Amino acid sequence: MKDKIDALKERYIHAKNDSEHQAIREELCILCDENAPAVADAALECIKETHANLLRDKLKDVLPVMSVSYLSKTYFDKSPQWFYQRLNGNRVNGKPAQFTTADLKILHGALLDISNKISSSASVVF
Repeated sequence: MKDKIDALKERYIHAKNDSEHQAIREELCILCDENAPAVADAALECIKETHANLLRDKLKDVLPVMSVSYLSKTYFDKSPQWFYQRLNGNRVNGKPAQFTTADLKILHGALLDISNKISSSASVVF
């Protein structure tokens, strides 16, 4: 089912007009009528993947200029490998690793804290 949802998502993204979007929505409705729980599970997986891709994309310019080792150890008490496993969705114990909601809150706070430290240091330069 996930492959079908992924294919519909790609078609929707690349659709050129409203009638193509409508046709895709109708196909999705048919799939829902056939097996709504499977569609819901597949859609949730797609959402999680999209979120992970967005997070990875947003952090791609930041991570090279900061110590992931420091970030992981100081804010999560974990290894850099743990952090990258979740960032990249690597399989751990047979399933894709991902940040929990609590992890994302910690990451948010960590990035703000690091930002404040950099700003504070920058303010004394001039």
